[in-house]
Parts: sequence; structure tokens; C-alpha cells
Amino acid sequence: MKSVASVLSSMLFAVLLTMGFSSCATMFTGTKADIFIDGDVNEPVTISSSAGVYKDVLLPTLVEVKRRHLNGQHIQINSDHHAFEDIVLEKDFNGWALASAVSGITPFLIDLMTNAVSKPKFDQFFIIPKDGLTTADTLHGKKPTVQASTMPPETKATLRGKRLPVKYPRHEFNATLGFGPNQADRFTKRFVDDFIQPMHMEVEGECGDIFGNSYVVGKLEYHYRLNRKWDIGAFVAWAGSSEGYTDEHDDAMEEHQQDNPGTITCGYSKGRGFSLAPSVRYTWYETRNCRLFSRVSLGMMRHHLKFDIEEMKYGNITKRLGVGSTIREDSFEKTKWRMAYQFSPIGINVGTGPLRFFAEIGYGCLGVCNVGLGFCF
Repeated sequence: MKSVASVLSSMLFAVLLTMGFSSCATMFTGTKADIFIDGDVNEPVTISSSAGVYKDVLLPTLVEVKRRHLNGQHIQINSDHHAFEDIVLEKDFNGWALASAVSGITPFLIDLMTNAVSKPKFDQFFIIPKDGLTTADTLHGKKPTVQASTMPPETKATLRGKRLPVKYPRHEFNATLGFGPNQADRFTKRFVDDFIQPMHMEVEGECGDIFGNSYVVGKLEYHYRLNRKWDIGAFVAWAGSSEGYTDEHDDAMEEHQQDNPGTITCGYSKGRGFSLAPSVRYTWYETRNCRLFSRVSLGMMRHHLKFDIEEMKYGNITKRLGVGSTIREDSFEKTKWRMAYQFSPIGINVGTGPLRFFAEIGYGCLGVCNVGLGFCF
């Protein structure tokens, strides 16, 4: 009898295989890093970094630097009326590289090639024009012209919003796996209870039966971004669940042997679902590397349920389909179209290149937790 454990193991293997070829640090933090610059300057300045030239910007501002050759990298600041010292960067270890190292040698090598294993030791600086120093400061060096500083989180968030690229990917394809409670669970339970309760059956204690008869969902989706805040699209999803039942349990054993000695009854439920639903998503926070959104989807689901009953001679449990062991076999099926929905208050899209990581937490036909990869262009 096929158990849900085998289905889950193959699904989880696919997720782990995908993660094994995904470099976490490169995907989550990108090949560039953010540097926040503030200063005692009231006029526009021009800032040159390894990622490009930022002309006529007012401080505070945000610039990007390439992670390659990060240690000792210079950021130059110029203006018409003042002279500045260069900001010289130092590198530190990027914690996301640990996740790559755990997931496999391939993603860690990718992070090494992109130098995503490094991050700036300091990413916030305050600058003072060299000609703004007093004579005492110049002679005794009491006041540095470039110093690491801190900036309020709300200021950093505002600067990140201003630095979002004018052009952004409009099209998105993603594929995810969904786990946890599903909207079809209660219909499955009603269907199964009609058989297992009169026969005093309970769930078989199978090793690795993590989610019980809850559904594992595979989803393919396309979305189009109308603007920075709204995008529309649709998904198709395939869901499957399975569970085994038996009346061989301690509470019912004595009654079972009295009513029907020498036999054992087993049941096997199988649920399948196909969903098609349009979706609307709202982006409520976005940076260069990350986007947080919420989703509402409403569509239709084709729900197919099947329950097989097999009565066998007691003592032949391990040979349920052997010659002479089966006394009775029955199969019951039910198919129904239902409304499909999904509400995900929290979703995340992480990455800077075409390949992105996706995850959602919500409830509906896709389950509670969805994780996967997407392609954006």
C-alpha cells in the first residue's frame, strides 16, 4: 500500500535538489552591496563607486558597490566647492554563505566566485569636507573626515525606496511546493469519516507520516506587474494526499475479534485536486534585493476522492493481496467541483537577477507554506 511518506519524500527531495544548486548568499544578498553616506554638506555631490557614478546627489544618500574586491575598495566624493577624502571599505563575512555551505559545495563555489561570501564591515559613513576642518583639527588630527556612523532604520528604508531601479521586471513565472493544512482537508475528512468510523478504523502509524492526509501541492504561476504596487496573474495547482487506516488497534481489538474473528479491515484514502485561479498581489515593501507582498486568489478546484476497503484473513497482514488472503474489496469514489481560494498575508520574493526565491504563508488551496523558485524578466 502506497503511503503518504513516499509522496512527501519525493517532493522534499525535489526541494532539496533545487536548494543544492541555488547559492543562498548570491541569491539573497546579490552581487552588490548598499553603502549609506551622510555628511556635513549642503550642496549636491558626485559619488563614484565600483558600481557606477552618482551625479548631483544630496546627502544622505545610498550608493551601491560591487562585492568583488571589496576589501580596500574606494568610494570617491567630489563637489564644486569642497574636497573630500575617499571612503575606504573593509570586508566582513556574509552569514548567508553559511547556508550555501550547508546546502552543498556547488552553491558555495558560486558564492565564492561572486564574492557574495563578503559584505562591507561598515555600510554607513559620515563625511566632512577637508576644508571644513579647523586649524586645530588639521594639526592634531582630532576629527576624522570620514567616520563610520549609524543611521535611523526609517531613513535607510526611505533611501532604499528612492534607489529602486526605474526599470524592473514585469513578467514572472514561478514554481512552488505547498505544505500544511489545505482547504480540501475538511472535505476529505468528511468523506473518510463515513467509512472509518462505522468500521472503527484509525490511522496507521507509519514512519515518516508527517502531514497525515493533508495535501502536498505543486503550483505553476504567471504574474504581470502593472506598477510598483500591484500585479495580476493566475496559477494552476495539482494537489495530492494519501493515508492508510486499519481496525487493528488496542481499543477495538477485543470487540473486533468478538464480532468478526480471524479478519482485519484496512482502508486507503487518496485525494487529488486540480485548481485554477486568478490572483492579485499587492507589494507593501520593496528593496533592491527583496519584495514583500500579500495575495488574494479566487477560482475553481476539481476535487477527486477515493477510498479503498480491503478485508483480509487475520494473520496475513503482510500479504494483503496474496492468493486466498483477501476476503472482500470495495472501492468508493467521489468527484466534485469546488470554489478554490488562497489568502497569503505574507509573501517574499528574494533576489536581484532573473532567478528569484519565493515563499508564502497563508491558507487555501495552496496550503499554509509555499516555497519555490521563479524567473523574472
